[in-house]
Amino acid sequence: MPYRLISRPLAILALAVWLYPLPAALAADAPPVVSDSDVRVERAHGSFTVDLSILAPVDATRAWAVLTDFEHMADFVPNLTSSVVTERSDTLVKVTQKGVAKYGIFSTQFESVREIHLAPPQEIRAHGVGGNILRMESRMQLEPEGSGTRLTYHAEVLPGFWFPPLIGPSLVRHETAEQFSAMLHEMQRRP
Repeated sequence: MPYRLISRPLAILALAVWLYPLPAALAADAPPVVSDSDVRVERAHGSFTVDLSILAPVDATRAWAVLTDFEHMADFVPNLTSSVVTERSDTLVKVTQKGVAKYGIFSTQFESVREIHLAPPQEIRAHGVGGNILRMESRMQLEPEGSGTRLTYHAEVLPGFWFPPLIGPSLVRHETAEQFSAMLHEMQRRP
């Protein structure tokens, strides 16, 4: 019986650590701008649909500059370890990004190769062409709103790696919020 009294609280604690995300921003000076609850994620048959609409407190030119700064993105997006542009023109960028998605004690490495079609300064469309993400289509729209820029993001993703069934949507929600928080912070930081 004493074993059961000890193991049950430990099991509850282990489950809480597993399900509750450890905030990546604990070491940061400012709280994240985008919270997990701002991101809508749906999962069906292993695919994820992600939707987010946020107001960036900067003009569209600065927002565009950060959203398309693929050469330096690993410097300011925390889950990226590298971001390499392999091709670039005025309307097309091919980029390979690698990183680690983390949520609580779960983590997984990812690699994404995308062709990104640019329609400055209103729209960025991405199409996955390689890496361990089997399918990826996304669309980012930028629209002036007041003194800022409305960012509307939609993505459909089929990862080529395993996500725990119970935390998959939470992990995607958390990673998306963390990425956009970092990009908003970079937009505000730049002159």
